Amino acid sequence: MPSLSEQLQEVRSRAEVGLYSGGRVVEVRAGVMAIANLPLPPCSKYQHISAETMVIENSSGSNRKETLASLQRLSTALNILEKYGCNLTNPNRPKYWRTVKHNNPVFRATVDAIQGGRAVLCLYGYSNQQPDGLSFPDDVTDPDVGRVAAVTLEVMSLRMELEMLIKETHPHPEFYERILATLRHKDVGLNTDAVVYYSSAISCNSDGQSKSLAFPLHHHSTRGSSHSHSLSSNHQGLRSIQVFSTSSNKHPDMFRAGLRSHISSFK
Repeated sequence: MPSLSEQLQEVRSRAEVGLYSGGRVVEVRAGVMAIANLPLPPCSKYQHISAETMVIENSSGSNRKETLASLQRLSTALNILEKYGCNLTNPNRPKYWRTVKHNNPVFRATVDAIQGGRAVLCLYGYSNQQPDGLSFPDDVTDPDVGRVAAVTLEVMSLRMELEMLIKETHPHPEFYERILATLRHKDVGLNTDAVVYYSSAISCNSDGQSKSLAFPLHHHSTRGSSHSHSLSSNHQGLRSIQVFSTSSNKHPDMFRAGLRSHISSFK
């Protein structure tokens, strides 16, 4: 029977190859799920990104509900970082793949709003600090797709772990409860929809329909441009692994009213 470390390495290798070689989306997703479910602490599971540090530095709150809300913000930022990685591993990269602009509103609201977001971009290859953003060095003609795939896979896996924590479906929550004390105590009578509302505000429009966050690398409008279809169907499938929320079609005022009614039923 292979050790947990050996299992991790085997699953990781297969998923990385699938990610940058146009493998089937379902196989990559299965690899991500397998990594997320392995009973290993984040400090042992993640070799490229500082997963445990990111979780600690981006968590806040005095109770479980508040902590999970802060982890949802981290998960949303990881979702955008995942798109950057998938853009870079795609042979048909977007026209402006070499730079990430600071004035991109999605970048500012998600990746740049968390601790460690720029560090992940640096791992992708965006190591040059420009006045208006980050870029690849001038002498780099193409990204190192193998390295980018390895980092992207970890971003995807950590996001999946956070989503399972928020939905209380994580098979080994004790690894995160050890580093975040507020997760050890269940909040009685609280609907987890409150935790995922932040994601809904970013990823859904007023009609509750999913709004595309694709092509964050491009700081100009891409409407009508040919490169808006540049990702292959496999990567389109990868990008479709979005942050879902059961409350995405609810108005916050209606939600709060329902929550008050729910709590009052216990009085």
